[in-house]
Amino acid sequence: MEKVSSVPGGQGIGSLFEYAIKKRDRLLNKLLPGWTINKIEAQLLAPKAQGNKKTRLPRGFSQFSLHTKDGSVQVYQTGSGPTVLFNHGWGGGAHQFFPLMHGLSQCGFHAVAFDHLGHGLSDARPATLHQAIATSNFVVNHLKSGPNEGLAAIVGHSTGCIAIANCYNALIRDIPLFLISPVFNFKLFFLKKLVKLKIDGEFIREYANRFSKTYRRDYLKHELARNLGKYADVAVIAHDESDIESAISDSVEFCARHPLTRLLVTKQYDHQLLINSESVWQELKTTLNYDDTTINFTAEVIYM
Repeated sequence: MEKVSSVPGGQGIGSLFEYAIKKRDRLLNKLLPGWTINKIEAQLLAPKAQGNKKTRLPRGFSQFSLHTKDGSVQVYQTGSGPTVLFNHGWGGGAHQFFPLMHGLSQCGFHAVAFDHLGHGLSDARPATLHQAIATSNFVVNHLKSGPNEGLAAIVGHSTGCIAIANCYNALIRDIPLFLISPVFNFKLFFLKKLVKLKIDGEFIREYANRFSKTYRRDYLKHELARNLGKYADVAVIAHDESDIESAISDSVEFCARHPLTRLLVTKQYDHQLLINSESVWQELKTTLNYDDTTINFTAEVIYM
């Protein structure tokens, strides 16, 4: 006897469950217009760096908390001397920089990184671009007013580069900026993150339209190219040809307009792996005017 399916379209139980979830979500969206926005932002703006809580602190590192008006920020440091600050991107964490920080500590530098709010061990606050800029300003100001030997450079990755370039000019003027896999098109980057969420496509389209309408007012002024130009003579960009999260063509175009910005192009890394590559390590030492070749860089660090 032929078995007759009891679910719409003759599909299985899994499809029935998904169908029921979509029906429920659409009903909630009609009854509570703000429900969809809250559901999307609960996933999108709270990325929490994966694996950061499992990462042990490397030998020679210490950590402390900085209390901003928006929440507590976890800071990691190692070494002594002129300070190099590391600023991670959306969905990343300070732990991504631990190998570079360890290497710099062997070269006579004080290396500092922090988890943005909504990331890593920092407080779980909405991880917006505006929040990242505010936190970056706070941390840079804290370091410049501290007892160390001053800021020797600021290193950013991904959207962390946008946060750096939007810091108060008085705080970062004349400080070398080293940008790894920078995101020049925040709108495209944001929409790519949005469509990857496991949420009904209809809601994604509604939210994308809402974001696009507010982009020009709230985000366009923060785009990297609009703010990095005034630091072009002290900036270095490292970008990999295989980067699918941020197009290398944007970095090439920026450097063509600002020939004083150095561009390091690599071929064997992606958006994330480029951070702890030998190419970036050598270029970073050049940026810091450090030419001692006896310090060997390794992406592996020894933990306590």
